[in-house]
Amino acid sequence: MNSLDILGSLLKGRMGPSTGRLEHTVGNKGFGAPGGMFGGGPGGMQSGGPGGGAGSIFDMLGKLAGSMQGGGSPGGMGPGMGRSSSGGFSTGDLLGSIGKVVLGGSGGTSSGTMGAGANTIFGALAAQAIAMATRMMSGDKSATESPSLDVDDATAVIAGLRKPANAREEQQVRDIATLTVQAMINAAKADGRIDAKETERLVGKMREDGVTDEEQRFVMEEIRKPMDTDAIVRAVPNQQVAAQIYTASLMAIEVDTDAERRYLQELASKLQLNQPVLAYLHQAVGVA
Repeated sequence: MNSLDILGSLLKGRMGPSTGRLEHTVGNKGFGAPGGMFGGGPGGMQSGGPGGGAGSIFDMLGKLAGSMQGGGSPGGMGPGMGRSSSGGFSTGDLLGSIGKVVLGGSGGTSSGTMGAGANTIFGALAAQAIAMATRMMSGDKSATESPSLDVDDATAVIAGLRKPANAREEQQVRDIATLTVQAMINAAKADGRIDAKETERLVGKMREDGVTDEEQRFVMEEIRKPMDTDAIVRAVPNQQVAAQIYTASLMAIEVDTDAERRYLQELASKLQLNQPVLAYLHQAVGVA
């Protein structure tokens, strides 16, 4: 089962406000735009054509890392990416460029590309939120000033910032993508808006996108399950993933009802996400 295909198809099918939130995050009002909170992406960089699959995301990341290092080797985002390899690689640069791939395909972006790109957006926002919160709580007054996205190698894989180097890492990415899908569906149940009509619309979109019968059944089964926030929280291995699935949950619901607000409060509490992390993520996706 390819959970990135499922994630991409749900986003393309506009599950809740998800696509609009992605557009906010990487567009003129988001962190990846000129004049946005963290500045814009590198000018003139080619994003690669739509439908290139997850590989095109990592190709693009390699080119971006190289451009941020003065045109040198793009190896900074390769399998050996270490803590200091980003060299000024900012969240704004990444979001602006990923946005071109994920949202710039005029409907032609493949589900795999959409899913991989969204996974990287969730991961980058989570990593930046945690890093900024850590710096703020340590008394660093420059915590919000043009921060670089600087993560260790293990976090880079989890966050979708480098290509998995072996079968174990590939399984890790698939597991996180599956958990992300489950978290989005669970959040969408907060006010009971996944009815039969919405379910059929989402599954119909998956059929159009070539999502397999097995993957369609998985989504149907998740939709039919009762809400189980505790099961999702138990599957979270660390704070990086906690922040990623919280971000994905924000993408899945409008947050315009008391039930949805209570759900997010409960989820944040159970994931043990602190207020600076939550504030960053809410601002990033445009949720008050």
